[in-house]
Amino acid sequence: MTADSNRIATTEILRAVALQSAGVLLATACLAAGGSRPQSFTIEAPPPNPVANLDGVVVAMTRVEVAPEYAGEAFVYQTGEHELVRDPSARFAAMPDLLLFAAIRGYLANTDFIADVVSPESDLRPKVVVEAAALRLSGAVGSTGSSSTLTLRFRVLHKPTEGGPATEIFLKAYTSTTRNRGATARAVLDGWNRALAEVMSEFGSDLRNSLAAAQVLLPHAASTRRQTGN
Repeated sequence: MTADSNRIATTEILRAVALQSAGVLLATACLAAGGSRPQSFTIEAPPPNPVANLDGVVVAMTRVEVAPEYAGEAFVYQTGEHELVRDPSARFAAMPDLLLFAAIRGYLANTDFIADVVSPESDLRPKVVVEAAALRLSGAVGSTGSSSTLTLRFRVLHKPTEGGPATEIFLKAYTSTTRNRGATARAVLDGWNRALAEVMSEFGSDLRNSLAAAQVLLPHAASTRRQTGN
């Protein structure tokens, strides 16, 4: 290759890198265009069900693990296939693991086959332990709309009444992506809340079936068809 060819190739590479960097900076600037003062948002738990199911199963829930790239307070947006940027103008009111824990616990507590959701060390001696992990909590903002993606993985363990090691009875990941009309952080947050409701509805149905198959639920509770929801 001649010196001129090398010079041309190097120029093209530098131009491509510059264009890519400019695209990322433009996307970040657009996300922050809503104002210099950061806005705080929260992941919402459903309204509590005033009627308790005393015949239901007692479930323990551990803390929610969030993938490192989404574990901070700032909203995370995907600007390319493998590119993530943080929005300096929008953040969660608390760390996302705490918000997700409270919301997921609320959905589980509202089911008609669960009596209570407690810590694993509770004196109520929970028969089931639910472990949750947020593998993805990202948004994408365009010129006129946005999208919100949530991926949660649930692992369910059965703790025998007579003691002994817990056994895994369920493991599954759920993904929900919503299309939002607005191109704002609020629209992305509302999308995450809708995505969480969809995931919890599907997980609630699967959890009921898994507990019935493991003979953890009482017969009349296992036959009830209502899913997890508001």
